[in-house]
Amino acid sequence: MEKISLTALARQHLATARAASSGRSAHTIYGGHEHALRQTLLALTAGSSLDEHESPGEATLQVLQGRVRVTNSQ
Repeated sequence: MEKISLTALARQHLATARAASSGRSAHTIYGGHEHALRQTLLALTAGSSLDEHESPGEATLQVLQGRVRVTNSQ
């Protein structure tokens, strides 16, 4: 299994997010749409957000740097 430094990958994607007009960058580390478990690294610049979206099943969130606010519209 390939070893991945999450902190190094986070720094790289935060730099990409800062250069993007959307203020975000993402990379699927494991899995994909065909798997029940998918691990995705997501970098957001301050003040950026994700639009409301469907995310079936359970999810976990690990914040490596900064703070996030998660809301549920239900």
